[in-house]
Amino acid sequence: MSIPVTILGATGLVGQVFCERLAAHPLFRIESLVAGPESAGLAYGDAVRWRRPGEVPASLASMPLASPPGQLETPVAFSSLSPAAAALLEAPYADAGAWVFTNAAVHRMDPDVPLVIPELNGDHLHRTLDQNRSGAIVANPNCTTVGLALALAALRSEFGIQGARVVSLQALSGAGLQDGELMKLPDGLAPDIPGEADKLARELPKILGRWDANGPLEPASLTVQATCVRVPVPHGHTLSVDVTLDHPAAEADLRRAWSSFTGLPGAAELPSAPHPLIHVEAGMNGPRPGVHRDRGDGLAISVGGLKPLDASGRRWTFITLSHNLVRGAAGGAILTAEDAHRRGLLGHTATR
Repeated sequence: MSIPVTILGATGLVGQVFCERLAAHPLFRIESLVAGPESAGLAYGDAVRWRRPGEVPASLASMPLASPPGQLETPVAFSSLSPAAAALLEAPYADAGAWVFTNAAVHRMDPDVPLVIPELNGDHLHRTLDQNRSGAIVANPNCTTVGLALALAALRSEFGIQGARVVSLQALSGAGLQDGELMKLPDGLAPDIPGEADKLARELPKILGRWDANGPLEPASLTVQATCVRVPVPHGHTLSVDVTLDHPAAEADLRRAWSSFTGLPGAAELPSAPHPLIHVEAGMNGPRPGVHRDRGDGLAISVGGLKPLDASGRRWTFITLSHNLVRGAAGGAILTAEDAHRRGLLGHTATR
C-alpha cells in the first residue's frame, strides 16, 4: 500500500518536479496539492504554469488545489514553500505528526534537523527520533551544495580533504519563477547570489559530519570558500572546484574514486537511486548542462575537467555538474524519503 503525501507549494518549479516524479511513484501517492490562497479550489492543471517537459500528469490535472491547512491529513509532506511560508507552517505540521521533507533553508541548520544526502549521511535520519515532535522535519541541502558534497565525499573517503575553493555557475531555475517565468538576466549574468556562498560553507560540514547516538553533531573539519554566479542556463548548476587533499593522488586514482563511489550501504537500492551515481568525463569538453544534467533521471552528477594545480598530487581542479531542480531539490528530497522508509522510520502513519 502506498503512503499518501501532500505537496506544499505545488505550482512552483520545485513543486512541479515533485508532481512529475510522484505521480506514479512506487512508495508514495499524491493525495493533496497545496498552493497559495489565490489558487484554492482551482484544478491543478488550470492553475499551474507548467514548465516541465510534456504535459501536467493526467492523474493530477483535475485535482483541486487547497490553501495551506491548519493540520495536514497525510503522514508525509514534501515542501517547496517560500522561506516565509516554511517558517510559519513546517514546524507546526511536524509537531502535529507529519514527516516534512523540506527544500526551504529555514530549518537546515537547526541542531536537531538532519540535512540529508542519502548516499552520504542517510544514517543521520535516525536523529529525527530526538526531535521533540510527533512527526519530524528532514531538510534537503541547498541545490548548489548537493553536487559539491557528492563530488568531494568520493575523494574525502580515500584521500582526505583540507578544503576547497569553488566558483558556482548557477542556472536560472535556481531562482524559481517570477510571474510564472524564469528570471531574466539582461546583462548576461549576476556576479553574486546573496547568501549562497555562506550556505555552501555552513552546510557541507554538517552533511559530512559525524552524528551518532551519544551527542550532538560533530561537523566535518574542512573549509569551503565560494563565489556564486547566476548564468543564463535554464537548468543545471556547474561548479569549478579547486580542492586540496590530505594525501597525494594520481589522476587515475581520483577518476577511480569517483567512478566507483556508491555511498552508504543500501543507498544504491533505493527506488530512485541513479546508476552510476557519478559520471566521469574525460578531457575538458564536459560536463555541460544541456548534455549531461539529466543523467540518472537527473539524480546523477557529472565530473570532468580534472587537472593538477601543482606537482604535489594534493591540489587539483575539476568541474562538477548537477541538476538543481532534481538532484538539488525535489528528486533529492524524494530519495531521502525513500531512505527514511527503508530504514523503518517512515511508515503508513507518522506516529511513534
